[in-house]
Amino acid sequence: MSGLRGVMLAKAAMRRGRLLTRAFTSNHPKPYTVPEGSWGSNRAARLELAAAYRGLDHLGLNEGVSNHLSVMAPRADGGDEEVMLVFPEGLHWREVTASNLVGLDSEAKTVEGEGSPETTASCIHLSIHKMRPETKVVMHTHQPYVTALACLEDFEIRPVHQNSLRFWNRVAYDPSYQGVAYAFEEGERMARILGNKEILLLANHGVISVASTVSMAFENLYFLERAAMVQMLAMATQKKLREVPEEVIRAMAPHYMKRAQNYADDLFYAIYRLLQQSQPDFEK
Repeated sequence: MSGLRGVMLAKAAMRRGRLLTRAFTSNHPKPYTVPEGSWGSNRAARLELAAAYRGLDHLGLNEGVSNHLSVMAPRADGGDEEVMLVFPEGLHWREVTASNLVGLDSEAKTVEGEGSPETTASCIHLSIHKMRPETKVVMHTHQPYVTALACLEDFEIRPVHQNSLRFWNRVAYDPSYQGVAYAFEEGERMARILGNKEILLLANHGVISVASTVSMAFENLYFLERAAMVQMLAMATQKKLREVPEEVIRAMAPHYMKRAQNYADDLFYAIYRLLQQSQPDFEK
């Protein structure tokens, strides 16, 4: 029965969307189809990254044209090295499509597409990708509540709400703002502080989310913003915060992490489907 059930589940998944296993994504059924091979993998990365740009813009989690998201993907031409996909400088996130993303090599040279990213995108993202090669996805934003929290002397995420608990022991903090990241050394400094964590809160600046999949990096930003919003609203009352006891968090955390990728996939691909209806040009 288990074999028959597996076949039935696979067929059901195929009806909802193609099952793909890529370095930057999970095996969750996808709302898009691409061919096998390097070109197809590159195309899938472009589709998911474009959806992330549009989705975060829709949610109000970006700022102007200044923030940036990246994915490491196979080269479309089948070359040996991966490319870092990122949007070119000057585009609004509402204008990003799968085809107008540019691909950079390890030396920040454009090898796919036309144009180049804003300087800080190369300095921050390439540095993190090099120092954390397992993190195929890097997302950097100045989202409102997280950035407001990062402007406080004590800018730690406190365990005051269920959304906050998912970030227990997953966040690093950079308390020393060093100016705009116009040099690779600054990106390397950020990567060192990030260490093995998935989130880096940057004092007086914003946040970086890294993950092995687009959906996880995306969901991290979404729920980090919700956690920061609740914390800031609670702090505005000037009453003492009620924090969840650490023993409760320790008991809950393993169960959550087992399901974390599924939760992330459910949210991200729901957003993807909504964008297919409201902004279908992102897939061009």
